[in-house]
Amino acid sequence: MKNLTRPVPDSMRRQHGAVAIIVGLSLFILVGMLALVLDLGHLYVAKTELQNAADAAALSGAKELDGTVAGITRAQNQAIQTAGLNKYDLNATAVTINAANLMVGSCPDDGCMVAISSVTSSTLAADKTFLKVDTGQRSLDAWFAPIWNTLQTQTYGMAVAGKYTVDVAPIAVCKLEDPGTTNELGYERGVTYKVSDSNPLGPGTMYWLDPESNIPGNCPVTSTNDTLPYVCTGRVSYTPIVGQTVNTNTGISDPQLEAVDSRFGVFNSKNKCDPSTAPADTNVKEYIYDSATAGSPRDWMGTDPTQQSIRFITDAAGKYRPVPYGTPRAPTDYGVLWSAFRPTGATTAQWSSLYSGQSATSYPEPSPYAQTSGNFFTAPTSASKSGRRVMNMTILECTAAGGVCRTATVLGVGKFFLQKKANTPSDKEIYVEFGGLLPNPLPTGEIRLYR
Repeated sequence: MKNLTRPVPDSMRRQHGAVAIIVGLSLFILVGMLALVLDLGHLYVAKTELQNAADAAALSGAKELDGTVAGITRAQNQAIQTAGLNKYDLNATAVTINAANLMVGSCPDDGCMVAISSVTSSTLAADKTFLKVDTGQRSLDAWFAPIWNTLQTQTYGMAVAGKYTVDVAPIAVCKLEDPGTTNELGYERGVTYKVSDSNPLGPGTMYWLDPESNIPGNCPVTSTNDTLPYVCTGRVSYTPIVGQTVNTNTGISDPQLEAVDSRFGVFNSKNKCDPSTAPADTNVKEYIYDSATAGSPRDWMGTDPTQQSIRFITDAAGKYRPVPYGTPRAPTDYGVLWSAFRPTGATTAQWSSLYSGQSATSYPEPSPYAQTSGNFFTAPTSASKSGRRVMNMTILECTAAGGVCRTATVLGVGKFFLQKKANTPSDKEIYVEFGGLLPNPLPTGEIRLYR
């Protein structure tokens, strides 16, 4: 039988060639897309690694900024060290930065920033509370990208961190006249002051800081309700800098006093305080001058106090001030002494020389407030946090009468112990015992990333 072979038409031969061309072109495109995906993925991972390094470096360095040139140096060293603990390029290459990659400023915006190397004194460092870290552009070795020629395989990380809220209550007192003894801006450690009296312009004026702005004339928080969250937590959203100004408002209201009292576990519809962010102190025992209950000031003061705070007078120069030390002061001129603080290194044996005939009868060691059991201690019934009754408050140069959005110069930040509730039916006042100026003008604050 004869084999018959059909000839292949020319059209089919041409199709075989077309398929080969299509397959070749498709492979080129597929390989190109694969290259694009892999190299862009590589770039994305490297970007994330560099950003993580910048975030970590900014956060760790910003914690060191304390208004001094030494703090600037620590921030620089810490940021560089932290960045070096991170790697990029698929965890293959250490992230190295230097001072040229760092800037500091008084706000998180670029307009507030200067090169960290330019801050060479504490005067220049005073308001620098934000740190910017820029890793700079980093080039990556592309695996397939050269076939595209136009793809740039470079990326970087950048972050800014600084104080979000600062541990300063939006309540202020004024510098007092020199009492003639060891003092800090007129205040004596271990002595109690009525906040509304701590004003040389006259009694009865209480200063509240605008908690969101210290820019002169810019006061976004003037209403009582808007101040409450800041009074509850005892924080403001900027750092009061010695020598710079803050904005003040005057007056007093029950909701604000109730917000102060959150430290004693008071939570109600007036103060709107949240126990999770403004918990009670771990010791809510009140130290009230005329209380007869066990653990009250009469238990440790040899002469019973006749008022809560030191007596104020108007002197011959017309200054409203505490009774001068050289008068001399009588034992009854003093209010409650040493409920939490005392002069540095002082002992109860020195009371008679420190306080004009006063004596300490059964003063507990440590202080009444530091007790954790017994008559001087009362546990709260709600969530608590140690130290909540110690408020950091600004001490101002009060040269003008109070008003809405009135500027005043910051002279220092002091720590003050809240002895009793502020909002009571018989006495709507804040009484605090002075514990000393903070050693640094920048109190502690929560550090957060801004960008």
